[in-house]
Amino acid sequence: MGEAAEGRRYARFATHVPIYIADGPALLHKTVRLLARDISAGGLCFETGHDLPLESSSRVVISRVGDIPGPILIHGRVAWRQPHPFNGRYLVGIEFTGFENISKDRLIAEIDGWGE
Repeated sequence: MGEAAEGRRYARFATHVPIYIADGPALLHKTVRLLARDISAGGLCFETGHDLPLESSSRVVISRVGDIPGPILIHGRVAWRQPHPFNGRYLVGIEFTGFENISKDRLIAEIDGWGE
């Protein structure tokens, strides 16, 4: 993939993919169901009512990506967060750091297909 707009390393494509975010020890206690607004091979951005700590480890389970059957598990970290200017919620950016049952190349190939 070439250099993306706004200095991003990966192109971004708008999508509505159900995801489940669990942060640190809260993984066993609760899972927050969210809709992904912005996903790339490098990470994703979403809106939430929770103020997740910067640099915290996260596990992202995405229920469906392209033609890949079943959910995929991606490890990440909270790279940035900012309060939403109008609704009191937060925009959060997760940077992907590891892939359990999908390769980064396969994820890139699936996301590339969304742009066609």
